[in-house]
Amino acid sequence: MENPGSAKTLSQKAYLLLRAGMLSGELPPGSRLRIEKLKAKYEIGPTPIREALSRLASEGFVCSEQNRGFSIPPVSRQDLRDITDQRKLIECTALRTAIENIDLDYEADLMEAYYNLARLEAKLTKKAVPDLSEWEDLHSQFHKALIQGAKSPWLNKFQEILYDQSDRYRRLFLSDGKIPEPIHTDHKKILDATLAHNADLACELLADHIERVHDIVVETYFSKQEQD
Repeated sequence: MENPGSAKTLSQKAYLLLRAGMLSGELPPGSRLRIEKLKAKYEIGPTPIREALSRLASEGFVCSEQNRGFSIPPVSRQDLRDITDQRKLIECTALRTAIENIDLDYEADLMEAYYNLARLEAKLTKKAVPDLSEWEDLHSQFHKALIQGAKSPWLNKFQEILYDQSDRYRRLFLSDGKIPEPIHTDHKKILDATLAHNADLACELLADHIERVHDIVVETYFSKQEQD
């Protein structure tokens, strides 16, 4: 069993805490990340924190500049547009390949991921201010399940990076605890088209679903920022 106080474990803990802070907005876009402040905040030594920041930099969550340290990249319309376009390219390519090679295991895993998400979404609609952390995990699992049938580790890796970057923007409009209704219905339509082996329709629906996130962020966040 790995020692909870080992350097590797502490680095992983720092990574998860920092990443969660960036996604939640606790560590806001554009802010500088000072080692001493992070050390005191998370009660973790400077070496594991530097290792975690370097890992986050490789994933695009953190900027690293020589002699200037680390900072969180600002959000922008241009960055969101690029992330959205590349997500559509990667996820639709992977989904098409998965459908072309569809088998019972893929269908079973996808249906399980969908129904886990749908059951939770039904519960969340009954709550005034729901805790979205479980939904965020299940939503990620559904999108991963959609492309697992492509059986491509590289597509999986690129999808995860782009999904996480999109997630940073998506949480800008989920901060009020509300999931727009079209996002719920999108998932069922994508599932049905996939199980019907209709690659053209499934990919079109998935692309529209990803684009929807872009449009909602622009409407609810960037447009509001420009008006203030």
